[in-house]
Amino acid sequence: MNETDLDLNARLVRLEREVARTRRVALSAIVALVATVAIGAATVHPPAALSRSALTLRDSAGHIRARLDVDGVHLYGANGRERILLGINENGAPALHLNDALGTTRYTAFLDPKSGYATTRFLSSSSQSLATLAGVEEPYLRFYDKTHSWRVYLGISSSHDALLNLSNGSGHLASEILGGTKPRFSLYTGSSETIRSSLAVDSSNAATLTLLNAAGQSRVYLSGDELPFLRLLTGSGVERLYLGLSAQGHALFSLNNHLGGNGYSLTVNNGAYMKLFDGSAVERGYFGIYTDGTSGVTTYNADHSMHWSSP
Repeated sequence: MNETDLDLNARLVRLEREVARTRRVALSAIVALVATVAIGAATVHPPAALSRSALTLRDSAGHIRARLDVDGVHLYGANGRERILLGINENGAPALHLNDALGTTRYTAFLDPKSGYATTRFLSSSSQSLATLAGVEEPYLRFYDKTHSWRVYLGISSSHDALLNLSNGSGHLASEILGGTKPRFSLYTGSSETIRSSLAVDSSNAATLTLLNAAGQSRVYLSGDELPFLRLLTGSGVERLYLGLSAQGHALFSLNNHLGGNGYSLTVNNGAYMKLFDGSAVERGYFGIYTDGTSGVTTYNADHSMHWSSP
């Protein structure tokens, strides 16, 4: 055997070794690939039996203290009652439930399945709502009494102002405080929630107080504007009394007839004077200080022509 034959045999041996090594590497890759596919398939498409199974944890006494199943994570007390549930509720939304020692849910937080807003409820031992906190478009906090009638509502109004409502115990609005650029405090009565009183700031930024009758009609109106005044009105809205400042800034007291026309007026400026009017609101009498500083009395005819004057 010459050197050429020896060199050829050496090359054949090396080639066989490389082929064998390549086969081993390829076989290992195939096994790894099959295992990966099998694990992925099991993860994406779990067997029906596995989806219904539960993972449980027990304490040293053998009692179940935790369970993981398709409904969520359950934690149990030493008495076997469920105390905490974190999972999916009956509406298909994520939820958290905290239970008392008897297993009754006393607190729950969940997401609305449609809007996605979060809501939190505090419950009584009879599963009645005691308070609700909702993180909706117009968030609010609501309190209930033992009859499950709402009593307090604190939140944001549709006009995006702060709002506080109190009920009368029958679920009807009794009082309301509204914040914003035109704050208002109102009192209501009856099942129809008729407004009876309102303390507010109007469009001219004047503080006003309005008292209304059972039909919701204004009867008393008090304004704290630059020219403050008090008005008394009939049920039909006719002003019968005015006490305040006139447009000229004079103190003025006025009594009006049933049509709202002038009947009697008393004005005080540098001097005081009184006027009397007939049913047609025509001035018929004047008593007081004239513009020239003198005092006297003047009576007028129906056409307001002077009838008599003194001095």
